[in-house]
Amino acid sequence: MRSAYSCLALLLITFALPALGQEAPSATAAVCTSITPKGNCEGGNTTFPVEVGKIYGFSQVANVTDKIVHYWFHKDRFLGRVDLPIKAVHYKVWSTVTVSRDMTGPWRLEARDASGKVLASFNFSIH
Repeated sequence: MRSAYSCLALLLITFALPALGQEAPSATAAVCTSITPKGNCEGGNTTFPVEVGKIYGFSQVANVTDKIVHYWFHKDRFLGRVDLPIKAVHYKVWSTVTVSRDMTGPWRLEARDASGKVLASFNFSIH
């Protein structure tokens, strides 16, 4: 009986330890007007003038092993997605959208993992 408990305890420890050391994947999402040479988001805001021309979707990710996918929405209409490879445990990525005069109103950027789970979302508008 004692050896059965020992085996059970060993199995529990074996399967529990990897889970204890792993942190869940996470990401941020923001929108800005430029990316600095060091890869930081600059000119971030929740409103942008239509004359902005180009906006950058920016994410900092942690513990994402494959890729992050930026999903762009305008007035809740899906515009497109950009797959961004992840090359380190902590990593910064960005994608861009060119804004035309007819693209005013509410927008949303979603940062999703490879399976499609939303890790972060950012709402903003263009006027």
